[in-house]
Amino acid sequence: MSLDGLEHRLADYFDSFARGDDVAPATRFYLEGYLQALIDTDALSESEAWQLIATCCQSSLGEEAASVYRNAQGEIVLHSHMRRAPVYPTTPQ
Repeated sequence: MSLDGLEHRLADYFDSFARGDDVAPATRFYLEGYLQALIDTDALSESEAWQLIATCCQSSLGEEAASVYRNAQGEIVLHSHMRRAPVYPTTPQ
């Protein structure tokens, strides 16, 4: 997969959360593993990987969501950005 392809997949990942959709854990694990493999083989630096993640996240979910990735270091971990589900009481109060 090219770097453009990776960027496209990351954009799809964050776009899904922006639409309120769920993302399968396998998708997240695949992206995390692929990014870590690029870092391990020196095809991408760790800071470049985090910057790519932050940029894709910001374009879909905004700066607040992307801030988690801005100064991140170490193992690549993508977060779930699900909106809180509305909760309604089932019995009258």
